[in-house]
Amino acid sequence: MWGKLLSTGTRIRKGPFTIIFIPYHEFNIGFSVPKRFFAKAHSRNRVKRLLREASASLLSHYPDLPKAAIIVKYGNKKNPPLTLKTAVDSLAPLFLEVKNSNQANVQPREEQGKG
Repeated sequence: MWGKLLSTGTRIRKGPFTIIFIPYHEFNIGFSVPKRFFAKAHSRNRVKRLLREASASLLSHYPDLPKAAIIVKYGNKKNPPLTLKTAVDSLAPLFLEVKNSNQANVQPREEQGKG
């Protein structure tokens, strides 16, 4: 599933964030923080932890997000350090775009034709 997501998924890019998504029969989300921008593992883990916390907060505010497989990529060291508030503020418009996207609201092929 993740390979198909990376090869055929719809991409939305804003600032240091890129969201890649495809319709899926359940909601899945993953996070990617490149080693070239954050050489130390503890730095990458901190960023991923903040992104998970921010997305959990946003998902509670947007329960009507379509069922999709999503990857959130963060990759820009030029920006100021990531905080929970900046992560929430940056991810909110991206999640809204996924919600309003026609691509995310299409049934995945496995579910088409099922009751």
